[in-house]
Amino acid sequence: MVMAVIAVLTTSKLYILSILFPLITLVIALSLSDKPIISIILNTDKSVLYVDEELNIELNVKVHGGFGLLIIRAPPIPSTSMVEGFELVRGGNNVHVIFKGFGDVNRRFTYTLRAVKRGNYSLGGIDYVYYNILGGVHEPIKGFIKLEEGVQVIPRIKIVRRVLGIVKPRQGLPRYSPSRLGPYSTEFRSVRNYVPGDPYKFINWKATARDPNRRIMVNEYEREGLRTTIILLDLGWWMRYGTVEDNPLEYGISLTLSLSRVLLRYGYNVGLWTIPMGPRVIPSSGTTQYYRLLRELMVVKALPIKGYTMDPALYRLIQETDPALIIVTNMNTESIGTITTLLNKLPSRALIIDIVPDTILMRSLVKGLPCNQWVIRNRMKLYRALPRNAG
Repeated sequence: MVMAVIAVLTTSKLYILSILFPLITLVIALSLSDKPIISIILNTDKSVLYVDEELNIELNVKVHGGFGLLIIRAPPIPSTSMVEGFELVRGGNNVHVIFKGFGDVNRRFTYTLRAVKRGNYSLGGIDYVYYNILGGVHEPIKGFIKLEEGVQVIPRIKIVRRVLGIVKPRQGLPRYSPSRLGPYSTEFRSVRNYVPGDPYKFINWKATARDPNRRIMVNEYEREGLRTTIILLDLGWWMRYGTVEDNPLEYGISLTLSLSRVLLRYGYNVGLWTIPMGPRVIPSSGTTQYYRLLRELMVVKALPIKGYTMDPALYRLIQETDPALIIVTNMNTESIGTITTLLNKLPSRALIIDIVPDTILMRSLVKGLPCNQWVIRNRMKLYRALPRNAG
């Protein structure tokens, strides 16, 4: 400022030239200090997909004003659930660096993710940081754009062809043996003790008043329905042996959905209990029942457990309907004790489906049947330890 006053008073060219360059620099700096207007829009080509399917993502970026660098990080962002469920397969990456010059920026980026694990995933949001060219003068501008959309990854299912001959009826109507599972009829059956889950309207107050032990008594009526199957899915920690994508739990979920699809197709009532105590789906039939099963299986996780407890509602249901019980688990030295305890509490026989993680891990190393035969022979001791009501 002093040099500018001297230049004006003396009109000396030397003084004028000495302040010309700083003035030009100051004008440019002031013109570049504007905050940019940043617009980022993310689009996906689908919201529901199966495991191993691809998700195409389009990122549209517009920047007006400012002069500097813009760094954008789109989903999947580290520390979010999408990192575990998706992997980048092509299209560059989800992190982009854009130089904002004097003109406006209008860029489009695309990349592709592959779903590797079932689940409900939120896109989360988009992180961005803007650095002004005059980094020492202006603080970086950080922002986060929240995305309300989500992506649902459904486990793949395969129709189990080998059971179709058993499940598919050969005779005409009536096709199925009766089961007391459907709506309650008006046909009285007996009076018994109250079990959690019984409708309150069935309480027999006279019988309750006469009971010497002061127990609540209920009327039991016949129930109408079709043949019933209940699948018990193990959620013990041993169901996670393997990788995040390939483990007994993921295969068990796929198998459960496959069996359910077949059984429901041929008119069975299908129910689901996760053991020891977790989500459950009361047996029913029809297409709607399949989506109930799918909704519950989308969120189940394997957790550390100490032992199994018998759900009173499951015990009562087994006694009433005499269903076919299928236990999906991973038999090993850790789980054999808890599985045996559960089987001893069941009032009927159960079919055990053993998902062997060894074959999952070794299939890429050892080809052919010898690998499977060795694993099965090694597990025969575990199978002999099971009680007689296991098959």
